[in-house]
Amino acid sequence: MATHGIGYCVNCGARLEAAHRFCWNCGTARSAPGPGPGPGGADAERSPPLPGTPGLLPWFFAAGAVFFLVEATRGLASLASPAGRAQLLEALAQQGVSASMRESMLAAYWVILIGGSLVAAALHGAAFHGLRRLRRWGWVSALVVAAGWSLVIVGIPIMVRLMSRNVRQAFGID
Repeated sequence: MATHGIGYCVNCGARLEAAHRFCWNCGTARSAPGPGPGPGGADAERSPPLPGTPGLLPWFFAAGAVFFLVEATRGLASLASPAGRAQLLEALAQQGVSASMRESMLAAYWVILIGGSLVAAALHGAAFHGLRRLRRWGWVSALVVAAGWSLVIVGIPIMVRLMSRNVRQAFGID
């Protein structure tokens, strides 16, 4: 057993003796372990990082999730607020929408814009979490989001990156 000296657990702060490879209090592995276990031990379970991992790509999807949550919140606030609702109804009247159709238009606004923003935020969030954990469903949701964004040109470079061979292989798609 290597002697690393006395240390403290990085998780709970418990004092660790030189012989401890794991915290006696919470079970967390010591940050500077002694000699690793032989073949078939805990180090064998960990695979090396795969080539073509997404890198910063998940964070673009996290930013998209935040953006759509902010948009949904803003839209809901303007619809729920009496002043915001009156402003929306006035804008509809200025556009020539009949009085009988205005409430239906507000309902459509709520379903399409706010509901769509929440669905988009959920897809972006799923892409973020799935890409960070190298899950196939994360790659699929990222591809769906990138395809949607490609309609406004922004998603084309992201879609190209997702379709590259090394990223597909990292997710076991190829």
